[in-house]
Amino acid sequence: MAKLVKLEEKTFEGKHSGYKIVLDDNRSGNMQEKESDKNLREGDDVIVTEIPYTSKAGKTSTLYGLRLNPSRSQLAAAPHQTAVPAPSNKPVSGTHPQLVGKTIEDQKVTAAISAMEFVISAIVNGETDWPKMPELQRQATQLLWDEIDEVYRGKA
Repeated sequence: MAKLVKLEEKTFEGKHSGYKIVLDDNRSGNMQEKESDKNLREGDDVIVTEIPYTSKAGKTSTLYGLRLNPSRSQLAAAPHQTAVPAPSNKPVSGTHPQLVGKTIEDQKVTAAISAMEFVISAIVNGETDWPKMPELQRQATQLLWDEIDEVYRGKA
């Protein structure tokens, strides 16, 4: 287990190409995104998997798979972090017509669809391009989901 000290996005010709990481145990290198949790942040306690890698040119290196440490003691040690309550299948009550009768999961699905509509609209309007679409979709969806989680934590 280690603490994620630095998480830096790498780009090539303006496009996302991965992440460079630094851990508190002095290991650093490239993160293997397929073997890592999404939405990692600097300061997270992570379980590290070292993945040997050989490039086409024959150069060997180590990639790092990072998974959040699920230990409850870590949540207790970080009082600024509040665990999101488990999603409920109980419909939401309230006065907003788009929320009445919808579960948290329903709201997150609706948010993901809205995010995709927003991203596609930006592409059609020439504000971005198709190769950027997957990352923009992930970012927009995650922002909306974080806001939904904040509402249910009572912070919004």
